[in-house]
Amino acid sequence: MMPREIGLIGLGDMGSKIAERLQGSGYSLVLYNRSQEKYSGFAGKDNVRSSSNLDEFVSMLRKDDGEIVVWSMLPGGEVTNAMMLELSSRLRRHDIIIDASNSVYDDSIRNARILGEKSISYLDVGLAGGPSDVLKGVALMVGGDKSAYSKVEELFKTISGTCTYGYLGSSGSGHMAKLVHNVIFYGINPVYVEGAELLQKLKDDFNGSFDVLEAFRLYSFAPPINGEIIGAIATVVKTGEMPTKAPEIKVSNMITWAIERASKAGVSMKATNAVLSNYSNLSEKSRRIYSAAKKIVTGHY
Repeated sequence: MMPREIGLIGLGDMGSKIAERLQGSGYSLVLYNRSQEKYSGFAGKDNVRSSSNLDEFVSMLRKDDGEIVVWSMLPGGEVTNAMMLELSSRLRRHDIIIDASNSVYDDSIRNARILGEKSISYLDVGLAGGPSDVLKGVALMVGGDKSAYSKVEELFKTISGTCTYGYLGSSGSGHMAKLVHNVIFYGINPVYVEGAELLQKLKDDFNGSFDVLEAFRLYSFAPPINGEIIGAIATVVKTGEMPTKAPEIKVSNMITWAIERASKAGVSMKATNAVLSNYSNLSEKSRRIYSAAKKIVTGHY
């Protein structure tokens, strides 16, 4: 059975919200943060204890010969790598470290190997969502020791809340999935923002009434935007059912008209234009997947 007391390292914006969620869900917590003023937000809360240094942090968690669970919510890179080394000299066989940093997966593989040499279990977790999402739910992409994952799955279920979680594979796979998630996010976010700017500009020039916020609400449910396209791509990857030769990807007349209207309205659509003008530069396989996924969502290539 998984320990109901969790050690949490790092009380930044994300770490403090995770601590809040776990404490509110009945977990006992031992906290460690180098800047101890961060503890003030948890003063007087039930089942939350703060430690003054890393040695005390570990000793407070260590009740008997049982394993302990440590959730690390530090920045990715050298800060996390250094902490993994520090923990490797303090933890014991079968203890579990959950690294939810934004580390590159090469680091995660190396950290897993260092900890594995001492039989310390390591899970790398890609966490998709921001501080405001944590109290509702976030997506957790988990890689690493499968037996350790099974032991702490209830913890992932608690933190994911109304969202979801899942096990992806060996060490590094959780952070590899998060890496691609971030690439997709940074790729589509500017297009969303330009679309929002265009919508507001069109509304200003519109003779009738128009509820911009209601349009945004409806967009959030619209299948191609709300994530259904990701599900369609997953279906294509799973089944392999796609055209043997990619159809030409065309931009509809409606889109062309909208871009022209944006230009006349003085709205820069550079990011959107860059995406649309580079359809032809997609690899052959990407175009085949795109076309098959688009057909699932829209009914046509």
